[in-house]
Amino acid sequence: MWSPAGSGANFTPALHRKIDCIVIHATEGGSLIGNVSWLAGDTSEASAHYVVSRDGEIVQVVPLHDVAWHSGNRSVNLHSIGIEHVGDTQDPAGFTRAEYVSSARLVAWLVRRYGIPVDRRHIIGHAQVPDPYHPGLFGGSDHHSDPGPYWRWGYYLRLVRKFAFPVRLTVTTTIGPGARLAGIVPWRAAARGARASRVDFLVDGRVVWSDGRAPFAFAGGRGLNTTSLANGAHVLSVRAVSGGHRAVRSVAVTIANHVFAVTTSALRSWQRVKGTLRVRARAWGARATGLGLYVDGRVVSRDRSAPYTLRWDTRRARDGRHRVSVVATSVDGRVAGRSLTLVVSNRVRRPKPRRTAPPQITAENVADGEAVSGAFVWRVHTIGSVARVEFVVDGAVVATESRGPWAATWDAGAARPGAHTLTAVAYTRDGQRDAVSVTVTVAAG
Repeated sequence: MWSPAGSGANFTPALHRKIDCIVIHATEGGSLIGNVSWLAGDTSEASAHYVVSRDGEIVQVVPLHDVAWHSGNRSVNLHSIGIEHVGDTQDPAGFTRAEYVSSARLVAWLVRRYGIPVDRRHIIGHAQVPDPYHPGLFGGSDHHSDPGPYWRWGYYLRLVRKFAFPVRLTVTTTIGPGARLAGIVPWRAAARGARASRVDFLVDGRVVWSDGRAPFAFAGGRGLNTTSLANGAHVLSVRAVSGGHRAVRSVAVTIANHVFAVTTSALRSWQRVKGTLRVRARAWGARATGLGLYVDGRVVSRDRSAPYTLRWDTRRARDGRHRVSVVATSVDGRVAGRSLTLVVSNRVRRPKPRRTAPPQITAENVADGEAVSGAFVWRVHTIGSVARVEFVVDGAVVATESRGPWAATWDAGAARPGAHTLTAVAYTRDGQRDAVSVTVTVAAG
């Protein structure tokens, strides 16, 4: 920002001067606005070209071609630029990172503009300015000590060099543009021009791997499993990071993986089986590491080499239906399977006892969407041999009745305002059930 000094009572107008030095100052407290107001005022008898706040805001007070009265040494003022930083010389908290970064960017621009070397002879503190009246003393005529012992000169000059003379960073990748990829593909990157601290690997703009050590490789060199991506167009990117510098290389590729699937010998759902069942299977679309036969989620047979034959001794299982799955895993990590229900019939089946007819239940006096209040009797009607009825509000049982007529009392006034779900569940003695639900609304207040 620009907040110019007044009529020239605290700076010297000059059209031409040689700049070969930058002097770093500390304001010894105060705010940005307060220090700018003081340095821009005619009564201060002091000024600076710039003031940097603790959050990195910069205000220019004196034009660069004019001489600011900042160092307490007229000779130094004539060929230097003074930069004030809001802070205290003796404060152990020092100066903020935002202040360092913002000031370093400003100084980087100045050293490039005037050809000033980035070293401690040309970028100095106010404490280094000679006393013009007393040789051997420093800090200007008033012997200032800023920016003080907590100013981080090494860090500051590294920032200035980085911003003034950035190193060009480039990155290359082993996957070329337009590549057609399938399966597991090696993916590596190389950074040039600067020492990269890490390389990020991105798929469609999302970081999927980071490597902090050269040679940089995706997944530690195991390669990119393209089967985790949908077939079609994608963008693969590598991003090298070196300090505050970044370089990105992106390529458009096409993922083209075949469908991985499993087929089996003639088996059909609900087929009756007995004895030892032999299942011949085949994996399609990719090379498989092996196949497994699972019964009710538990593996009973494996075969790791083609042609695949799997066996199941059904005599070890109970008679009845079982969920049987043939599962294959590909070398690229994909899983394919075929599942069906088979019925084991090794023993003579005895007729099952007849079950009672399933119950039926209907709401009798509460309608769906009805508004309710206070305590009311909730009644339902059942058909069939019902042993008990549970009354449930929002998933919690509030009453259980073991004989009809089926009714329960619910105090809606004690419930929170809003929608509530009322469910009545009828049970027979052999565990059959039927339920009816309605949603009611309890008014506020």
